[in-house]
Amino acid sequence: MIKRAKNLLSNRLNERGGSSVKVISITLILLFLISGAIGIYYQFKDRANFSEEEIQAAQQVAQHELAGASAIATETAYDDRIEVIQSLGYSEPEVEKSTYTFEKHTDSDVYILLKLQPHEAYPNLSRVLIQIFNKENGSLISNLENVLTWKES
Repeated sequence: MIKRAKNLLSNRLNERGGSSVKVISITLILLFLISGAIGIYYQFKDRANFSEEEIQAAQQVAQHELAGASAIATETAYDDRIEVIQSLGYSEPEVEKSTYTFEKHTDSDVYILLKLQPHEAYPNLSRVLIQIFNKENGSLISNLENVLTWKES
């Protein structure tokens, strides 16, 4: 009888241990699901929606900036690229590794980032990325990537 009581008691303890593991695992799974849902909510909440006209206007600004940079690059040596880009109205560049980031504030409701990065294979080429941001909330409206060809020195 005592042996049977011990077996029942040990079975009860095993069931309790099993049920506490189940409760903890279910709680953790629910926390992961809730935190994932909250993360997705905030990701989409911060995203700004722009009209087609705003996106098209930003793309035109980016194309205009690229055309200006391309025109001046063909007449300038690669070594003078920083001064030439600044002459287009951009601020002093921030340098991160080999990437130069220039910023330009306009009178409209956008500001422009121009990033220059040297091409790996050709010394007179630079990769250029032009990004148009909304001044109000800092959201990216449009971007344009291309390559600038500098005058051979």
